[in-house]
Formats: sequence, structure tokens, C-alpha cells
Amino acid sequence: MERSYRSAEPAEYAVRLCVAFHLAALLTMCCVTASGQQSTVNPQQLVREAVAKELGSPFVVQNCSYQYHRRVSGRDETLLMIRSSDLIVGKLVRVDGASVSADQQEQQDKQLRRLLEDSRERQRQLEKQQKFERYIRDLVEALPDSFQYTEAETEVGPQGRPLVHLNFQPSPSYEPAHADQQVLRGLAGTMVIDRSRKQIVRLDAHLFKDVDFGWGVLVSLNKGGGLLLVRDPDGPPESNIQTFSLNVDGRILLLKKLDLHWSFDHFAALPGVVDLASAIDMLTTSKLASYLPH
Repeated sequence: MERSYRSAEPAEYAVRLCVAFHLAALLTMCCVTASGQQSTVNPQQLVREAVAKELGSPFVVQNCSYQYHRRVSGRDETLLMIRSSDLIVGKLVRVDGASVSADQQEQQDKQLRRLLEDSRERQRQLEKQQKFERYIRDLVEALPDSFQYTEAETEVGPQGRPLVHLNFQPSPSYEPAHADQQVLRGLAGTMVIDRSRKQIVRLDAHLFKDVDFGWGVLVSLNKGGGLLLVRDPDGPPESNIQTFSLNVDGRILLLKKLDLHWSFDHFAALPGVVDLASAIDMLTTSKLASYLPH
């Protein structure tokens, strides 16, 4: 039986986690020309300022839609997601490139509509999403102290804004505040910050060693996993995420295989304020047809 998707999993918060750590990386920015010059910026301070600004905004921008792609039990699934003013909700639209059947759509639509009538379930989903966002915020807040940053180069970006390229590796003096933050000790990569906007526009993070950490249970991540965030340096800073992907594998409790392949793209602002009822109406009708994957 097909699963339905009444609200977002914690995976959705990877989207904005990508905003400041968002454990992510940016692709090559075609609109940028390299200057090849070193600036006089203090890398650690620049990261601290960018993280502070990112923490001042929500990790998932309200009133937007996006596509969520994942691999589940050997099959590729695409979901259409909406971040309403209340909750993140979504609907499975494709499996292995083929549209879901009419019966599967109807089953999902019924469960989405039931969410409007079930206040207890809405509260449960809200608390789950808020809990995960707090977890992500703790990781983001740890970025300035958990890594050592060195400047590689500075590029000239849109409107002449400097884009500072940084390399980062774990700081030997960093002591994780929580077991979950042990993952930061196994990450290294590159980051690009728009110096004028104080915004992270690229973060390419990869696991250079196996890492064991919490998450409520013992999780072991294998060396080689990575995260990628892409933000449009030409777009409005509050809604310029283009794509985010996460690919890791490992074990849970040393027994169950962990194989995560997530990506998020096709972000689009929706007109006006979209509450939960409006979001579900969009998902259960053809109003979001233009946002469906082709």
C-alpha cells in the first residue's frame, strides 16, 4: 500500500539547514567571474556574522512550494511540498519517474483532508517539526566554533558583491555540547559567503571519516557521504535556495542499514499567505500543476 504524506518529515528541515550550514554545498555559480584576489576578511568572524544572520530567519521560508526527491527501498520518489503558515505538508507525485495512480492520489488526498479535522495530529506534527528545527539550529549555531576556516579566494559576484571562498576542517579544540553534534567532527569542505549580504551561498560538506553519534539512537555514518546546497546569488536573499541534497549511508544500532538520498529543488514562492487549509487545497487539486516535475 502506498504511504500518504500528511506533513513533512524532519528531512524537510534540511532545506533550511542548508541555509547556514544547512549542511550543504553550492554548485558553481555561472554568473560569477573570478578575481583570484585575497581579501583582508577574518574568515572565522565572517562565518560568525553569516550564521548569526541565518539564525535570525526561519529555516524553511513560509508560503513556498518545492520538490522533495528521495530513494526509499530501492525506488525513487518525488513529493510536492508546501510550507504553509502552519505546517509543512506534502504529497507523493511520482515513483521511479511515473505518476502515481488515481487511486493512490485519492488515498493521499483523503488523509490530507483528515489532517484539517484532527487537531491532535496537527499539534503532534507541529511539535515534531519544531523539535527538529531546534536540533538544526543547535548545529548551525555551532558552526563558527566547530570548524577552522581559511580563505581560499574572493570572487566578484552580482552587482560587484564579493563572494569569499573558504575551506574548513574540524577544530581540534571543539567539544560538542551534545552527542548529536559529534557529526561535525567528521565534516570538512568548502563554503562561499556573500560578504555584503552576510549570507552563505555555497557549502560543500563531506564526511572524511566514519562518525558515530546520537539522534536518539546510536547512528554510524560511513566515510564518503556529503551534502550540497545551492543558492542563487542573484535572487532575493530571503528566498534564493535553488537545491539541497544529502547522500549518506551507515547503520542504526549497528544492525539496520541507513541509506539516505534526499534532494530538494524547484523552490517557488506562492502568492499571499498560505495557511494549512489553502496548502491542502492546492495539493488535492490541480492548482499546483505548474510546479510538478516534468
